[in-house]
Amino acid sequence: MGERAIEALKALGLTELEAKAYLALVAHGELTAKEVSMLSGVPYSKIHGTLERLREKGWVSASPGRPKHYSALPPAEAARAERLRREAELRALEESVVEELQPLYERSRTVERPDVWIIRGLEGVLSKIHDVLSRARREVLIAIPLAARELLASIGPSIAHLRFSGVEVRVLASEQLKEELSQVEGLVEVRFKSGMFGGGIIADGREAVLILARSGSVMAIWSDYAELAHIAKVYFEHLWEGE
Repeated sequence: MGERAIEALKALGLTELEAKAYLALVAHGELTAKEVSMLSGVPYSKIHGTLERLREKGWVSASPGRPKHYSALPPAEAARAERLRREAELRALEESVVEELQPLYERSRTVERPDVWIIRGLEGVLSKIHDVLSRARREVLIAIPLAARELLASIGPSIAHLRFSGVEVRVLASEQLKEELSQVEGLVEVRFKSGMFGGGIIADGREAVLILARSGSVMAIWSDYAELAHIAKVYFEHLWEGE
């Protein structure tokens, strides 16, 4: 049982010495550093540094006084905190890789064949919008004109989900849509503008759905062409900052 637990703790990111020290505290309760060393087999010359690292990582707590007494935090709580910390690190690494390497990749393509799709009908447009939103990791910009108000009922829950997932979302909408957007106005940044004729969705600055709507019909153009997404983003920012 001890060996399996140590291997599991190591897989979660602890060193072998840290795993042995934590396991001793779980099994025996509150201990001094000397007692942890004796029970875990961690050399006394390394036990203080090992316990301090465990405290910094959120696996143990230490009480004041001389000598200090150490206690294991609940395994479920500590393991969950470790998972969230590693997920945050991986997300930051992913963003760094995309930010640094995607432009280089785009420039180095010898023959650029970006996809451009024309999508007709409300059902098809909504399907593509949800597809694009599901891939967003950093930023989503949404512009909704009055003629496309029927899209809001379907994408409203997706907007809330993105925000809770840590994605930055900004919504620019026609002034007549204030009531429809009240459900998300407290979750994401929303601005209203008069005279909006077109709209769209831009995800992570790399793909865009341009919405063309008029009374009774909806169509859209989707593309993963980076330059088109960049132009759409620049235009969105212009509208966002404009009076």
